[in-house]
Formats: sequence, C-alpha cells, structure tokens
Amino acid sequence: MRAYYAETLSEVMSRDEKVVVVDADLGKALGTEKFRERFPLRAIDVGIAEQNMIGVAAGLSAYGFTPVCQSFAPFITRNVCDQITMNLRFTALKTLLVGADPGISAELNGASHMAVEDISVMRAIPGMQIFEPADGIELKKALPLLIASPDTVYMRMYRKELPAVHGADYSFQFGKIDLLRPGKDVAIFTSGVFVYPALEAAKALSVKGIDAAVVNVHTIKPLDKEGILGILSSVRAAIVYENHNRFGGLYSAVAEAQAEAGVGIKTVPAAISDRFGVRGRLTDIMSKLSLTPAFVAAKAEKLLDELVE
Repeated sequence: MRAYYAETLSEVMSRDEKVVVVDADLGKALGTEKFRERFPLRAIDVGIAEQNMIGVAAGLSAYGFTPVCQSFAPFITRNVCDQITMNLRFTALKTLLVGADPGISAELNGASHMAVEDISVMRAIPGMQIFEPADGIELKKALPLLIASPDTVYMRMYRKELPAVHGADYSFQFGKIDLLRPGKDVAIFTSGVFVYPALEAAKALSVKGIDAAVVNVHTIKPLDKEGILGILSSVRAAIVYENHNRFGGLYSAVAEAQAEAGVGIKTVPAAISDRFGVRGRLTDIMSKLSLTPAFVAAKAEKLLDELVE
C-alpha cells in the first residue's frame, strides 16, 4: 500500500509544484524518504514533533501550498487533535492528513501505536472528512482527488500489502459506497483492511445458503446515507465490521443514519470491543479479538437465526 501511495504522491507532486509533504520522521516507513532528493524544497521532515508538523502545514496552506502530512495513525489524530481543530479546521485551511496503520493494523508496533479511536476523534471535528482505501487500486485512484479537494481529509492507510478487491477498471467516487457483492439476507458494511475478510465471510455464508452483501464504505465522512439506507432496506439484518472501537466509528455512523431515517432492521457491530489492542501479526490479533471472517460469518448466521425465532 505504501508503494502505491508513494508512487501516486510522487506523480501528483511532479505535476503540481504546490504540493508539499510534511512528515514527522516517517519518510522511510511510508515510502517517501527519497522525496527529499527528488523534491528537496517540498519534502519537509520536522522530526518527532507532530504538533509542530500541523503548525508547519497550516502555515504552508495559508500561503497557497497543499500540504500532505503523514505519520502513524495515533500520532496524527489524538496527539494533535487541538492543532488540527484550531490550526486547520477552525481557520478553514486545507491539508491531507495520512494516518498509517490505524487500529490493529499497527501489528508488531503494539497497542501503544494502535489508534482504535481515530475515526471518532476526526468525525467530531467540524468539516473534517475521512477516507480509508481497501486496496492499492482504490488508493491510487483516490489520492489525486483527495489532494485536489478543497477540504481537509483524514486518510487511514494500511502500509503493507492488501489483496485486491477492485479491478483495473474500477471507477472511484469520493463520498459514495461501493457494493462489492450484492445480497438479500444480510449486509456487511466495512472499510480498509477488513474489506477482503468481509468478502471471505460472505463466501463462507454462501456455502450455508445465506446471501450476504458486502459494502465498502471507503468514505466514512461525509457518509453516503442514501446508498447505505438503500442497502439496509433490501436486507433482513446488517453487521458493521470495522478496525476501530465500536463506539464513534463506522458502526456509530451507520446506526445514526439508520435511526434518523427510521429503518427498522437489526444492525450490530463486529468491532474492537472497547479495549486496547494487542501486539502480534494481523491475523493473530484478529483471532484474539474475535474479528476473523469466521467470527463475522457466525455472527451473521446467529443474527438471522434470531430473526426467525
């Protein structure tokens, strides 16, 4: 994923001399270390000083540049929430904020590096937009549009390899859901690293005769309420499968839209259960925290059985 990110960002910077990368000593981790040679005046490393990074970005934005700030997810959200709120959003200054390895995808960096609350933090800031790609194809299609957006966007991005869920002909639309698999029994809403596992869960359910829709909600704010409500109105139940605390993230966003519209089907979370993460490989952490495709499939099956009872 970081290779797709660095390659696409380099292409954008070659075309637009106003785009500047500002990072907090993570160029190597995010694949942009060589930008300091290729774009010596537009690749700024502020060191391990994330608050300062946002201040520098705000200054650049005020002078007409387009900053792209990057760090690990907890450091670019909860560490700098006030700077983002006051220096960027309150002053309506545009910046792309890239949070690497959100939630349990921090893996071996451990629980201290796992932002399980970053969506809830960013959602609550007025005017902030949130995006999370499911694979490299989606990232490559979306990144130029995010940089060109007049708004401040927070992008959650897994750094390592993700299986492709889109074809080369994929057409990206910011703010619109992607229905990856239609289904009439249960809908699985998800994003980022959990999109492919959600498709695996749907395959397991199909063996048991359960027709599961899989919906990639890549734009978490602004939420595609119309698209989500359309899916909810066509199924019997729904699960929101997310790499985030069950409070304040995608589940909360979907539930808010559902409650506001009065759509009366049961929707439950498959998310981090109000706890901190654990150190390990992604698949092992998913198993420890009951976030595997098998767990989601079992949860969907039980949910539908309860409706029959």
